[in-house]
This record gives sequence, C-alpha cells and structure tokens, in this order.
Amino acid sequence: MKKAVLLLLLLLALGAGTARAQFADCGTGLLQMPTAEMQADGTFMITNNYLNRHSLSSSAWGYDTFQYGFTITFWSRVEVSYVCTIFDGKRRAHPSERDLLMFNQDRHFSGRLQVLKEGEFGLAWMPALVVGISDPTTGAQGGNYIDADVSKGGNAFFNRNFVVLSKNIPTAWGGVGVHAGYQFNWRRDYRIKAPCVGVNWRPVWLQDLWILDDVSLIAEYDSRTPNIGFIASIWDNRFEAMFEVQNFQWVNFGLRFKVGLLK
Repeated sequence: MKKAVLLLLLLLALGAGTARAQFADCGTGLLQMPTAEMQADGTFMITNNYLNRHSLSSSAWGYDTFQYGFTITFWSRVEVSYVCTIFDGKRRAHPSERDLLMFNQDRHFSGRLQVLKEGEFGLAWMPALVVGISDPTTGAQGGNYIDADVSKGGNAFFNRNFVVLSKNIPTAWGGVGVHAGYQFNWRRDYRIKAPCVGVNWRPVWLQDLWILDDVSLIAEYDSRTPNIGFIASIWDNRFEAMFEVQNFQWVNFGLRFKVGLLK
C-alpha cells in the first residue's frame, strides 16, 4: 500500500480530502476568502485555475489568465502554498517600455496557521481560528511591498493578511459552515482592508450522488466583492471542481487534485 501511495505521488495522482478549498489562491477556504478549516495532516494539493482579470492586481494584469499552485498541510495545523500566475507581456499597455515582468509568471508563497481547532478543549461552542498571510515578499529589485508600486520594483501582487473564524453547524438539510474574518494589505491597486464573511451549505441530497462525493454551495463577501459558486468533489474526493461568479458578473473556475501522503 505504501509503495502504491509513493507511485501515485510521483505520477501526481491524488487521494482523499473534502471540498474546502480557497481556489483563488490555491489554499484552503471558500472561493476567494479563507476559512479557519484545515486539510488533513499530510494532504498535498495541486490546483489549476482560470481567473478573470478582476481577481488580479490591476498594475500587472489587464486580462484573464491561468494560475497553478502546490499546497501541503503539516500536523493539521500548518499549510504552505507555492502559487504561479501567468503573465502575457504582449498585452502590456506600453510594449516599448522595459518589461518588469521578467519571467512571464508571478510566483508567491502563502501560509496559514490554525491557532484553535473547532471544539478544542472540550468546548463544543468554540470556533476554529486561523491566521495567515499570502505573498509577503518585497520584490526582486528591492521594492517595498507596502507601497506595492511595480514601477519601483515591488510586486507582492497577491499580498494579503488575515484572521478568520469558522464554525460548522449540522442540520437536517445538510451541514452549514459559517465563516467570518478580517483581511488587509497595503496595495494601492488591489486594496483590501475590510471584514470577510461567508457561508457554505452541503445539501444532503447532493452528497454521494452518482459520481459526486460532496457538493458545497457557497456565498461569500471576500472583503472586496460578493461571490457565489460551488465546489464539487468526485472520485473518492480525489478531484475537486470549482465554479464561481465573482461580483455576480465575472466567472472563475478551477480543478484540484489531492493526495494524502500519510495514507
């Protein structure tokens, strides 16, 4: 069995998990906003997204693009992601100017730490608590990401810091997750400094239906825009598919693969 798992990892095939992915940054959460839920210890994920331009920093992208990322969870408390978002330099507003986007894709790290687990210490009312950061770098040319001005050499296009609480409530119609937090950054073109709230519902009649293992219907306000969509898990939760309508106007969608390295 262990040899089979190693072989699956080498082939980037994927194992089990649940549909709780923040697809827009290749981490755990809802659609665009994070939650305080975590993946199981040793979960490795590969995420591929199509993102509309409104999900991206206006100083770098004036067009829709593709994103991919790798995420791993340690001790069910720590999650680290490495995310790449594709540039298309041919579409820059002034192609005669020096292209500061040198490598045709932006790379950034993100991390999450679960400070409290839901119901920890025998307190059934206790929500889970997570703190995290995305894209904390200052840029290859020494720019200050607090200013986040690409003309000065900074980048941190996906910079955000957050604290978030999550609580799951069982009902006769399916599990309901309630999530609330606060996100902030210092970017000028992709300003985030506001609360975020979201709810996901897993209708009982959409669980274990045909090839579906789990379906989560989602509504959220991600500190910038209201969004609706769903995440569906198939094939023993090896694959997750996401579809989102951001701000009730713009479409994002993605596909994720997962493997449990410790199974």
